[in-house]
Amino acid sequence: METKVKQLHTSVSGMDKENSSREELVKRKTVEKSPFEIISIDGKSFGAMGQYRVTEPMETVKEVEKELKKITWDRLVQVVMILQDLKNKTDKK
Repeated sequence: METKVKQLHTSVSGMDKENSSREELVKRKTVEKSPFEIISIDGKSFGAMGQYRVTEPMETVKEVEKELKKITWDRLVQVVMILQDLKNKTDKK
């Protein structure tokens, strides 16, 4: 469970700081009927919800999509924690 929490706080925008000096193609694909999207950078793909990464990087978009469509307790907790974090950020403004 600790690993999942660490993943939750990894920002999509900070995913590739070491390669920031070169231009990259970032692809985004919305996962239909879900709050998730799939981000592909440099041949790797991962699932995200807003600015939060929710899966480990994987080789294919299909693998990530299959993982995101699984409704597990871990995924449910991730989504609740993301929503709580967003609420806290909104309340601070």
